[in-house]
Amino acid sequence: MSLPDDFRWGVTDSSLSAEGVAPAADWSRWERDGRVPVSGDGAGFASDYEYDLRLAAALGFLDVRITVEWARIEPSPGTVDTDALESIREILAAASQAGLRPWATLVHSTLPGWFADDERGFADSSSRGGWWARHVDRTAEALEDLVAGWVPIEDPIGLALRGHLLGVRPPGRTDPEAARAAVEGSLEATFEAWRLLRSGKAPVMGVFSAPSVFAAASRNGAGGSQAGPQAERQARDQAAHWERVLWDPWLRALADGELAWPWRGPVDRPELAGAFDLVGLAADHPVAVDASGAAGPYPPDARIDASNCAPLPEELGVALRRVHDRLGDQDLMVAGWGVSTTDDDWRDELLHDVVAQVESAVTDGVPVVGLFHDGLLDGYTTAGWGSIPGFSGPRGLVTRDRRLKESGRWLSERITGRPPAGSLS
Repeated sequence: MSLPDDFRWGVTDSSLSAEGVAPAADWSRWERDGRVPVSGDGAGFASDYEYDLRLAAALGFLDVRITVEWARIEPSPGTVDTDALESIREILAAASQAGLRPWATLVHSTLPGWFADDERGFADSSSRGGWWARHVDRTAEALEDLVAGWVPIEDPIGLALRGHLLGVRPPGRTDPEAARAAVEGSLEATFEAWRLLRSGKAPVMGVFSAPSVFAAASRNGAGGSQAGPQAERQARDQAAHWERVLWDPWLRALADGELAWPWRGPVDRPELAGAFDLVGLAADHPVAVDASGAAGPYPPDARIDASNCAPLPEELGVALRRVHDRLGDQDLMVAGWGVSTTDDDWRDELLHDVVAQVESAVTDGVPVVGLFHDGLLDGYTTAGWGSIPGFSGPRGLVTRDRRLKESGRWLSERITGRPPAGSLS
């Protein structure tokens, strides 16, 4: 099997992973309070970006997603750091000079602390229509001559759930009511950014988490007794609920022009049908949900990575076909695939399977136009399902001291048709 010559191979990293936390970001407070390990300079991208971007191009990548860290651009309400804006312009220009097409991601993992805390973040409609909209407009005006594409918010529903229900990122809440408001607000913010950015020349890609959701198998109770059919039914109900939360809101909006939430009736939003030039899927792993609603890896006996997830490449193929069935000819992108592990042989094996899944989908007529690997460099990783963030679960094709891994070597050869140059070893 093969992919078209114009298939877009790319890499992506969050700002937190690549260059460490911004002092004004919500994650920075957690680091100062000792709740999470210190990110330092992340993968060192801020100082080595020219080399790193040339390296990405030499490996055969054509596209790169770069986070425009809001907390650096606007460290306090209404205060724009012009030096930070100039720095991101220099990075984007360096990407173009290296022969890459730079995509600007406006939110990836972190938010300004003042926005998330004092202004109630995306859950507050006035903050979305005010602070967020002004940031989107300002960033577009400052960078539109340099970007090849835009991504408003990386995985908006997942961002809200991790902060307000799972408690693994700021503000660290486990409040279902707050999570509902945050989920709705994050998705609305994504659509608002699309509305503001679509008038420009660069395409806008919506990026959504697309995991398969399974009911966790019943476990033996005390004394070896079975959990029973009631627990199995509850697990199925919980899995169906999570499915509706993670999939229905964005997919039904794009396909049918209506916003649907499990906690209230659907709302007609015809202007959202066909939104985005590309739809990006982040589908690293499936999810299992038990009778209590707690999420974990699937299958339960599968090998898990450092983020406590079990990568299963065939589920990426399932997700691509599922979205294609609903959205028809809409161009799709694998917007981020990666695995958090020190075992590069395992990464290499999984990567072979992921590329094979994409090839199979394209052969079957699914319009997958590109794949971004997450990430290029080993950097700082945030928490997954109950895991600990830090540097113990590297995701890159290249180490922090800029040594090419075998997985990176294989992918480079798959892209270019030749082994990478000896100087890349």
